[in-house]
Amino acid sequence: MTAKKIATLLVLAATVLAVVLVPSIALANMGPHGGYISNTEACAGCHRAHTAPSSVTWVGNDTAKSVKSALLLSDATTVYQFCLACHDSTGQGADTNVTDGIYEGTQYGTKGATLLGGAFGREDPNKTKGVLYDAKNNPVTSSHLMNGQSWGAWGGGTFGSTATDTAHASGNVVGLLGTGDKIVMDCGTCHDPHGSSNYRILKDVVYGVAVGGYDPINNGGTATSPTPTPFVISREKGFPQGGFALHTQYTAYEPNYTSAKYAIAPSSNELKGMSGWCTGCHTTYMTKTSQYDAGDGFGFVSADASSTPVIRHRHPINVPLTNFVGVRALVVTDSILPLAHGDGASAGVGTGVVANTDADWIECLTCHNAHGASTVMTGWANVADPANDLRVNTGLGGVPPTNDSALLKLDNRGVCETCHNK
Repeated sequence: MTAKKIATLLVLAATVLAVVLVPSIALANMGPHGGYISNTEACAGCHRAHTAPSSVTWVGNDTAKSVKSALLLSDATTVYQFCLACHDSTGQGADTNVTDGIYEGTQYGTKGATLLGGAFGREDPNKTKGVLYDAKNNPVTSSHLMNGQSWGAWGGGTFGSTATDTAHASGNVVGLLGTGDKIVMDCGTCHDPHGSSNYRILKDVVYGVAVGGYDPINNGGTATSPTPTPFVISREKGFPQGGFALHTQYTAYEPNYTSAKYAIAPSSNELKGMSGWCTGCHTTYMTKTSQYDAGDGFGFVSADASSTPVIRHRHPINVPLTNFVGVRALVVTDSILPLAHGDGASAGVGTGVVANTDADWIECLTCHNAHGASTVMTGWANVADPANDLRVNTGLGGVPPTNDSALLKLDNRGVCETCHNK
């Protein structure tokens, strides 16, 4: 090991030790991830103004889109490497181990329990090369990319594919495997390390699409003290229901990384919430129907729009269960699937206590994990060709368009049965 490498590791180790010694340092929207005040010391946990060794860069908002140094303290060459210095199994700065998908602390969740987002996974040198595994040694069968590679968001753009689809707000019309706009995927694609108005520091703007932010005028704020306008909020204890304000510390906030306490969208706006945030990339998924190329062989919108687009139909999201009361009320009272809770005593506003009711919402995270899933797809849930009903039982595939477990929380289509009880 070179002297330069040793020096870098010693500096990083000192930084990690400092992180360990500050109890609030690893909380989303607190510590190094927000809640900054005028005499904050948090900047020094990640940055050095004059001597930063990392080559990680970011692109400015100026017209020239100039590339700037992130001034990070480490020898990391990518964003995800820097984040995993704390959020991996070997990192000492955070108890949220997103690689293995488990919570390693005791104060803000159940020790050893699965994180709400699931696991991105890691290779096991004693097992199949190229296969990623979670903390329970189950293969990760689907995940969002986080290592800086590019992929297309399913349902992205106006028609779910790029072709000549220049209307999408990102303007990044690079076709990829019949999916939506090509997006570079790493931790910073979804999360803002400096904090945001949203739950879990989810970014306020994703690829040019506003999914949160700060309003200095329309909501009664000022230029120096703007009002948060979040898309995603929570029912965790002490969570600010109006979103996280700038230059404000929330000492009463207690996140829970293993028990879902999602909230319906602010002001009950059905276009917001977690689902509204996800459609920053998965543009067409909020509506019940749309013209969409799923890449599954049932229809394609041609580049010159000469063919008739195929109408795709979707399960409604950001809706309360009461919308579907019929012969039998579909009220989930004892389920491992998380709903988004509304106002009222049953939701335990401000207490962190929640109970499912028929007024709660179905949203993206009711059925899907945000990071990764180790669920198994067999039988009809693993039909590789929609035009051929041959059942394939490897357990690791899935139906088009994703051809994997689609980040689903339960095996096969258990997420359907939990609510529909057929």
